[in-house]
Amino acid sequence: MIERTLKQEYEVSSWERVQYTPNEDLKALEAKIAADPDNSELWMEKGLLLAGSSLYREACECYAHAIALDPFNGILYRHWAHRMLSQWRFEDACAGFTIASRLIPENWDVWYHLGLSHFLLGEYKKAAAAYQRCLELSTKEDELIAVCDWYYMTELRLGDRAAAEKLLDNIREDFDPGENTAYFRRLLMYKGIVAPDDVLPKDLNSLDALELITMGFGLSNYYYYNGEEEKSNQVLDMILKAGDENECYFAFGYLAAKVDKTNRSAK
Repeated sequence: MIERTLKQEYEVSSWERVQYTPNEDLKALEAKIAADPDNSELWMEKGLLLAGSSLYREACECYAHAIALDPFNGILYRHWAHRMLSQWRFEDACAGFTIASRLIPENWDVWYHLGLSHFLLGEYKKAAAAYQRCLELSTKEDELIAVCDWYYMTELRLGDRAAAEKLLDNIREDFDPGENTAYFRRLLMYKGIVAPDDVLPKDLNSLDALELITMGFGLSNYYYYNGEEEKSNQVLDMILKAGDENECYFAFGYLAAKVDKTNRSAK
């Protein structure tokens, strides 16, 4: 389990209220809310707009208001929980995704992010259960790529390499990864098609920070569970440096890398 000092030591947002100037879209939406303040959909839309500007706490307040108006609308909990993850509030995120999984049990995104929440909390058996349900709901190639990647890493952390390798049977080289190119490259490494040293390009400047973080975390995990802890730690440091310099604190790979770094340092 993650020590609760993790959140205190690496708090991303302060308690001070962020001052921001609403853009035209937000002004228009706020006018609609003023005319129809009990419309939960409008509050959710405002949350989505604020989250798009990285105002995650303010977005969560909007989602919470929407939930108060419509407490059995599962998608509201899904969005609220996602932005709890962005604020490093892993327990809260897990609770929100759990509620959403009861209300909208066929929603792929809910199970995917619930698995991630458990992963970040070190609850790997629960993460595996969530990823298994997510895998069952996967109908697209990019969905298979995303869930199999995190599920693979989860099974390694549970010590079940055979189960991890079995998951790779779901992945073909001719898949269209869509936006999940980084995950796909990690999977090709797990399958032995791409060598670990070739996962990242020689010129790291050719990648944007998010790509570097995403591909890097899979590489770090791979090195660690293949007995190369020093290499794994070097990649973790590279991920954290890229995240800090480019303010990618919300990236899943960055969150997971920070957890690993903290837990290994505590040994």
